Parts: sequence; C-alpha cells; structure tokens
Amino acid sequence: DLAWWEYENEDRRMSGLIIGSEVGPVKIMPVNLSKVKGYFTLRQPIILWKECDEIPVENIQCVPLTHPILKTSCSLIVASRGCYIFWCLLMVSPAGLNVHNSHLAGLHSLPVVSLAVSRHSVTFYACSTDGWVTKLTPKFTENSLIFTVDKLLQPEALTGSRIHGISVSHNEAYIAMASTQGLAGTIHPFRRTYQVHFLALKAPETAAADLLSSPAQSLYRTMDLLDLVRWNVLKDKCIPAPLQDELDRKIQELDTPYLWRFKLFLWRILLRSLQTHLVDHSWKSTPVEKVFVMGEAAEEEEGEPDGGNEGKEDERMAEVQSLIRTMETHLMRANMKKVLGVVYLNTWIAKNISIPTCGLMDYLSKDPNDRSSEVLIGHIRNKMNKQTFLERCILCRAVLPFTDHKRAVCENGHMWHRCVLSYQACQTMTFRCCLLHDSIARLPEPEDPDWIKKILQAPCSLCDSPLI
Repeated sequence: DLAWWEYENEDRRMSGLIIGSEVGPVKIMPVNLSKVKGYFTLRQPIILWKECDEIPVENIQCVPLTHPILKTSCSLIVASRGCYIFWCLLMVSPAGLNVHNSHLAGLHSLPVVSLAVSRHSVTFYACSTDGWVTKLTPKFTENSLIFTVDKLLQPEALTGSRIHGISVSHNEAYIAMASTQGLAGTIHPFRRTYQVHFLALKAPETAAADLLSSPAQSLYRTMDLLDLVRWNVLKDKCIPAPLQDELDRKIQELDTPYLWRFKLFLWRILLRSLQTHLVDHSWKSTPVEKVFVMGEAAEEEEGEPDGGNEGKEDERMAEVQSLIRTMETHLMRANMKKVLGVVYLNTWIAKNISIPTCGLMDYLSKDPNDRSSEVLIGHIRNKMNKQTFLERCILCRAVLPFTDHKRAVCENGHMWHRCVLSYQACQTMTFRCCLLHDSIARLPEPEDPDWIKKILQAPCSLCDSPLI
C-alpha cells in the first residue's frame, strides 16, 4: 500500500512516499520537490519497520498533528498487517528524526480488511472481515503514545456477512460498511450483492449538542450530524423539547443565520414527518371481506373521532407551515440587508448594476419595525441621488416588480425565478440549484465585477448547501 507523508514545522517542509511491502517492511522514500519553494528532500529513506515477517502492509493512514505535551509537529502513521495494527510516531527534534513504532495485537481474530480515520478527533477504526469494528484512540505520553481500545457492537444484519471496507463520516457521526454475503456452508455465493450499512457512533442528543456548538457554523459541513437529528425527528414526529429550548435560547443570545437555518431545518423535517404520516394513513388498505351495517347514529359516533384527529393534524400542519414561512422570510431579509451593505460599499452614484437595489429597498421597507433596514436604506438612497434602475422582462420589456423574493412576474404573465444570492430575475436557460432544491442562483457573467462574483459564490441562504 502507498500513502503520502508530509511534515511541516515553521518554514520547513519535508515530504515522502510511505511504502508498505508485501513481505513486511515499511519505509518512507524520498520525493524530490526541490523546485517547490520551502520543501526539503530527504537524504535517504526512513525505515519505519524493517522485519521481513511475510505479513503484508495494507490500509496505510498518515495523520499530521501537534504533540499535546511537547508542542511540536509530528506524524502518526497507522497501518494494518494481517490481524495486527502497526503504528509509528515520527517527531523531528534538533537532535534529528525520532521514530517510535510498535504493534497492537489481540484486537481481531481475522485479518483487518479496512482502516478508517477521523481527522477531527484523530480516532482510528479498524474492521475485520467478519464485521467486528475496533475504535483506537491515541493517548500521548512524553516519550511515546498508547492506544485506548474500544470494541463496537456488531449489527445483527452483518452476522455471517463479509465486510469489504468501512468509512467514517466527516464529523464522526456514523460508519458506512460495505458487505456481501458470507459462505453458505463451505461454498462461496454464486452471485454477490453489495450492500452498505450504517452504524451510528453518536446518539441524536449528542449530535444535536455538537450542532449547537459547531465551530464550522455551516449545516452543509455537519450533514452527517444532521442525519442523526433528522432520523430522530422523523421517528418521533416531534422536535425534542430540550433541543428546541436550547436553540431558542441561543437564538435570543446570538441571533446568527446558522442557528436560524438549523431551526428551519428542524421544522421542515417535522413538516415532512407529518405529511408522511397523512400519506401513510390515507393509503392504508381497507378490508372488504366483512361488511357491517350500522345505524346513522353509530356512524356519526364513529366518524367524530377521526374527523377530530384529522382536523387537529391539519391545524398543526398549518401552524408548522406558517412558522416555516416566517423563518424563511427572516433569513431572506437578513441576506437582503447583507447584499445591500455590499452594494453600498462597492457602487457609485450613477452606476447601474445587476442587483435590483430599488426593489430590495422597497421590499425591506415594508416592515416599519426594522430599524437597521431603515438606516441602511436611507444611506443607499442618499448615495443613489433619487435614481431608479428597473428590471425588465427580456421577452416583452415590461417592468418586473419586486413583490416576492422567490419569483418575478411581469404584467404580461411571464414568470422568472429570482436568484437567492443577488435577487436578480434569472432570465436565462442555465442557472444553478442548491443540493436540497431550496432555491436557484444565476451564473456569474464575464462583465460582473469581482464583488458581485463574490456574492454569487456564497452558499444557499436557506440550507447552507452549495449551488451547483
């Protein structure tokens, strides 16, 4: 197996190619990058393991990190060798290169088929062919390190299956495992069906806590944690009360767009769970083998509870939809003010731009209680000197009024979707769409200034996903 090794300390960089042979030795071969500024080439190969014990080296993982005790840069290399786990710690000191290596034995009874690493917590996951997964957490000492070993429960669906590989999600929310059928007695299956299984590593409550305190402030980068929260809401058909209370408290304290997007995500999933419940209920088959004849009074008595339940469900769905529209409007207004602030800083008085500035100002001025919008609109109107630039339909040249942030309709009925980033009407055949199909955005034009191109590079203002 092969892996890339790179060491960086202040202004010095070294790199090489980690090579694991079929007979046992592991070494780092020099790679000449002398023409790249700042790189130094190794003078000779670095021997990490020299014994030829006929055990092949596979699944090499190299993680650069900082030693928590010595406060120096180091590299941790982990690989599988049969049933064993080989590890090597490389540290560069003024005296030279220090190599610490060893093996972890007794973890698996069958060969380790795959090795995954979580870059956030520097945790390794080793999986053997029978589906048993071992979690390895390194603990640093002053001279070396030790590993804390935890055995994960094997899913019942993997009993008797053969595992081909595993992968851990970005934020260590779950593990994906690829498997096929095992032996039928002593015979291999004639046909193999590959399946992917997911093993959760965190509870939904832990995932929700991580989302509330996420330093990334992006729903797209924490999508694996959202999967666990989504599953919990769909299963229970309600948002957990502790999560809802903590989220509302943080919104009152911080009021960041990330928290509002997280809240919008939760209520959208809740709405989907309610809609799924209604669809399942309406498509339930009714038995026709037996027919009972009841009087009118009995029919009315039996019909009242169902009608009451349906009325409550419809009322709850209407309440959820109203709250979702309120949150979408809040996020859109916040993004509009952000766009207008960029317009104010980057435009001159008589310059016409593709962003519908007047339409945005008229839309924001509908809320008399928004003091920040009123101040921003006043500054922009003074700068524009009472000039107006109207959007026009490319089909009939009629004015496109700004009455809705999602679409624009001219007086002749021509309808165009609005860009979620610049709020310009997308009057072309090509545009971009976010991953969740929440909204669209126009493509940058060659004549657009750099600050408009920067606006169009932002993610979706409703779901944080990129627009492609």
